[in-house]
Amino acid sequence: MKPILKSRRGETLIEVLVAIIILVVGALSAVKLLGLASINSQLTKERVIATNLSREGLEAVRNIRDTNWLRFGGERRLCWNNIDVSECVDTDDGDGVTDDPIVHEQNYIVKFDTGTFRWELEEVSTGELDLSDELADNTAYRLETGSNGLYNHIDDTPDDPADDTIYFRQIYTEYLNDDQTQDATTNASNNILRVTSKVEWMDRGRISDVTLTTILTDYLGRKNHD
Repeated sequence: MKPILKSRRGETLIEVLVAIIILVVGALSAVKLLGLASINSQLTKERVIATNLSREGLEAVRNIRDTNWLRFGGERRLCWNNIDVSECVDTDDGDGVTDDPIVHEQNYIVKFDTGTFRWELEEVSTGELDLSDELADNTAYRLETGSNGLYNHIDDTPDDPADDTIYFRQIYTEYLNDDQTQDATTNASNNILRVTSKVEWMDRGRISDVTLTTILTDYLGRKNHD
């Protein structure tokens, strides 16, 4: 009988060890899954924010067009794509095109002025936004947050220090021909504007991006000026 009892005790010990191993493996798997779920949740959150920021870039340019439309009602075809929404003139050559147009094939950042509550376009001359290029100067495209917590291109001051975010936004503008199949050769007299809003960000060593586009005109004409 004693040998039988010893055999049963040995079998019981092995069963306990196997059960412990199974529990440990299961616990480690659960922890790993929770970690992956947390990472995926963060990545999803980042992409949602980037998509909204990219969409906001398009809506900002649209808002500038709409403000021009309302402010310069009598000169809509002249002023619809004017950058400065406070003044619109054609004094250079009288060609029916504003002296301060949104430029053809130009990179911009779009800023919200919290003083005037207006969107502003500002040219960027440092090249394309490209986080994959270590030599590229992307500083101008970086979005920051101030005391209000909103994403913006902020002039950092002691009174309102800005915090860098992981997001960079570029607005690219180009005028199209009437059939919208190719770029126009110049912005003079063109009435079809394609706006591209690109947001890039880097997290955990991986670069991601969201790019959205829209077509804007002066409402009156769906084709370019005669």
